[in-house]
Amino acid sequence: MDFKKDVIIIGAGQAGLAASYFLREKSIQHCVLEQQTIGSSWSTQRWDSFKMNTPNWMTWLPGLKLQEKIRDQFMTKDSFADYLKLYAQAFQLPVEEYCKVVSIHDEGGRFIITTEKGSYYREWSAKAVIIASGMMNCSRFPKLSGNVPQDILQLHVSEYKNPGQLPDGNILVVGGAQSGCQIAEELAVSGCKVYLASSKVPRAPRRYRGKDIMEWMELIGIHDITAAQLKESPELVATRAQSSGVGLLGHTVSYQSLHHLGVTILGRLKNIGKRGLFQPGVSMGNKSLYFADNAKEHIRFADEASAFIKKAIDAYLKNQSDVLVPVENDEADMPDEHFHAVSGIHELSFHSDQISTIIWATGFGSDFTYLPDSWLDSHGIPIHTEGKIKDGAYCLGFPWVRKKKSGLVYGAGEDAEIIVKNMLDTLHNKEKM
Repeated sequence: MDFKKDVIIIGAGQAGLAASYFLREKSIQHCVLEQQTIGSSWSTQRWDSFKMNTPNWMTWLPGLKLQEKIRDQFMTKDSFADYLKLYAQAFQLPVEEYCKVVSIHDEGGRFIITTEKGSYYREWSAKAVIIASGMMNCSRFPKLSGNVPQDILQLHVSEYKNPGQLPDGNILVVGGAQSGCQIAEELAVSGCKVYLASSKVPRAPRRYRGKDIMEWMELIGIHDITAAQLKESPELVATRAQSSGVGLLGHTVSYQSLHHLGVTILGRLKNIGKRGLFQPGVSMGNKSLYFADNAKEHIRFADEASAFIKKAIDAYLKNQSDVLVPVENDEADMPDEHFHAVSGIHELSFHSDQISTIIWATGFGSDFTYLPDSWLDSHGIPIHTEGKIKDGAYCLGFPWVRKKKSGLVYGAGEDAEIIVKNMLDTLHNKEKM
């Protein structure tokens, strides 16, 4: 194998493959290094019934669309992983699987990439590198998880697969964003007793006036908010709205819809331990979970976010036409003005309330320890401007690389085309000097 390339891409998810597609179009010698298999995170880090939260037209990559008749439906995790494999095969993209990047060194004019494959270490050389390894590759547990009794099953959402894997007893889901709400819903529908520690997360209806909410957000320009605008208005970086792709055209998920299914809505989980004594290693006996009194605030915030989005859509439509498509009857999106969904519970006992499982829907972290320290900020995240770390080094597929939609599949495809062009222009200019 030739270990000297013009470009090395790290990561064979949607962003890395899109970049490879555009490099292939330009006949640029390159290789995509993937520590597992193509799209493996979609297959291994999601639960069995998981569906994409974006409709199919937003999960197509450049050059390979699916049938138009299913544009508004939602892929399963496995169908999307299969799509990524098909994409690599269709365009004969040069992907090296089970090849973990250990380090990158900038040698001035070329980059040396050290990889581990099996028991072998190799050094690759490239004029440029694209970091497309993702921002969600490490499970993130809060410090409170260390206070949980040893006989309680703790799972991160990346480890949860289906209700059948859980022991008898009641379940606490911690985190009210998309994953936490969807898993709480699945567990409640399966007959489990579920408690949900809520979060301050926006909500949007799945469909509104005849279109999926993601299509409206594209039409009114929300997805095209730039990273530069984000610096001026940090409040724009909101958690993705609660929603679900389960069902033919998906459906709305809200705290009130979960309440109607029997889920007990709590405030934020703030502590675990004996009353007045919060120490790890305490036996289950009198150990309790304590919740903040902010569930009403979380419901109000979600309701207001949904109302804001619908108002923006109505304003857009008013400028486009005098005829409005009727609003769908969506009970899950009805505001809970009197907070009927709030349980009022601020303490649960592992023993008395028969809590046997905690599912942590507390997000993911990232691991960029293979990059030079000078490329990273104090949180270990690559420092870049619209995807450019420095001459010859770029990142792709992260939220807000260029726009709000950069973290979505179709946004990564758009970014890949622009970043690859900028990278090749820079390399070409250097060669002319």
